[in-house]
Amino acid sequence: MTLGAVPFRHTKVIHLVRHGQGFHNVAGHKDSAQYLSFDWEDAHLTDFGWQQAEALHRHIQNLPEQLQVDLVVSSPLTRTLETATGVFAGQAWSDDSQGIPVMREQSGLQDRQAKRQAMSTAGCPPIVAHELCREHLGRHPCDKRRTLSHYKKQFPAVDFSLIETEEDELWGSDFREEKEQIKARGLKFMHWLMTRPEQRIAVVSHSSFLFFTMANFGLHTPPLIQGELHRWYENCEMRTIVLSDDAGSGNLDSLWFPGGHQLQREGKLLIHN
Repeated sequence: MTLGAVPFRHTKVIHLVRHGQGFHNVAGHKDSAQYLSFDWEDAHLTDFGWQQAEALHRHIQNLPEQLQVDLVVSSPLTRTLETATGVFAGQAWSDDSQGIPVMREQSGLQDRQAKRQAMSTAGCPPIVAHELCREHLGRHPCDKRRTLSHYKKQFPAVDFSLIETEEDELWGSDFREEKEQIKARGLKFMHWLMTRPEQRIAVVSHSSFLFFTMANFGLHTPPLIQGELHRWYENCEMRTIVLSDDAGSGNLDSLWFPGGHQLQREGKLLIHN
């Protein structure tokens, strides 16, 4: 056993979740050439993908200790936003509900879109969309983002303030992001997570992004640890890591108590000699 210690304020608990099964996954499993088809542009979750998200929601609800999530960060693609909704919202929204829905009701479209009811913000952590945790960029239309206004309309309670452009300016049909570029983007995203004030964060993203992001870590750890970090993610799989900043630039530790000879009482500083 090899132990290490890092002050709490230099760490964050990160729950990494891959999206549920999408229609592009089904088509691509049958024929990999389907990943080049615009039939699956920004694919939705299948009915089974929604069932996977609901199963993860039940798993979280049934844990012996409550899973505390202060913030959900999602890729801004439809399948990840739907997964974030299914996993972390969990309650239906109606006209009698307070506030706006996380996701509006959507009609069913065979082999394209599952019929779903609107989902409420009740009990749901804040959800923010971020371009940095998108899937492998380029060439595959399933990884192309729709217009920002489309997502704002369909997911009105999601914070899209970090998305800077209406159109997708990151995806292109004539290039494919290199693996080292995904790793660098993933590392940049992890650095951004460390700047957040929240301590417990869920990330809903994609298989390639999660795989290559985690390839940045644990390179000098035993094979057992590397195997856990560097394994491909299944649809709607969740793994939890502790992200640490060994350079020591973390936020103030809210659990820290100074002790010693100085006591604060009724707004006055008392010093014991």
